[in-house]
Amino acid sequence: MKSSNIKAQMSKLNTIRNIFLALVIMMTPMFNANAQTNTVSPSEIFSSPTKSIEDKEIQTLKEKIATKVAELREKNSKAISGIVQEINSAKTVIKVKTWREEDFEVKVDPDLTKFYQISGNQKKEVKSVAVKKGSYIIVTGLIKDKSVEANFIYLDELFIVGLGKVTEVNKEDFFISAITTDKENYTLDVESFTKQQMLNIKSLNIENVGFSKIKEGDTIHFVIKKTESNLAITAKELNRFSTQKILIIPQEYFIK
Repeated sequence: MKSSNIKAQMSKLNTIRNIFLALVIMMTPMFNANAQTNTVSPSEIFSSPTKSIEDKEIQTLKEKIATKVAELREKNSKAISGIVQEINSAKTVIKVKTWREEDFEVKVDPDLTKFYQISGNQKKEVKSVAVKKGSYIIVTGLIKDKSVEANFIYLDELFIVGLGKVTEVNKEDFFISAITTDKENYTLDVESFTKQQMLNIKSLNIENVGFSKIKEGDTIHFVIKKTESNLAITAKELNRFSTQKILIIPQEYFIK
């Protein structure tokens, strides 16, 4: 009786053990699958957040440095203007000749220098390729000797307004010689596009006139535009320009 009970209990234990082993074997693939799905490498746990934080800190530092440099450069900036003579292949150096025939070397920083096109009272940001040989530009930045570290470069047209007395009227070659109030001598070529006007001393109206109406002793207001083509002319004869507009005040007006 005791022997049969022992055998029966052992049989039950063996059965339970076999069932447990079977369950373990069946569940093993599930554990393996879950382990493979959820496994995260140590580099992903620790390196990714650290790397991301470092990148953000570096970017923030770069932005602060760039802002500070821009502030310092703007604070100490001055300006020059002139005609572009040459641009190097890398677009980092622009050689400029000013109104006073001074040569400057403008250094362009691809990350900091901004370019703008001036149109009337408005400005529009443009690419550096907009600047070409012969362009008239205004440059602001740090100036040392004949070198400029450019903050801003503005493309514009150079119009010069002068006031003086007519000293010669050449009716064969159609030019006027004049001396300004600053004692500068100009030779003003009157072209087909030149707008010629004169003050009517009786009605005080401004009227369109022909070249023949201009005479020595008259007061002249003139507008000239300096371009690349002017440079070749002024190299031969200083201050000779094609004239955009002329306004004549007859000398009789001042005698009355």
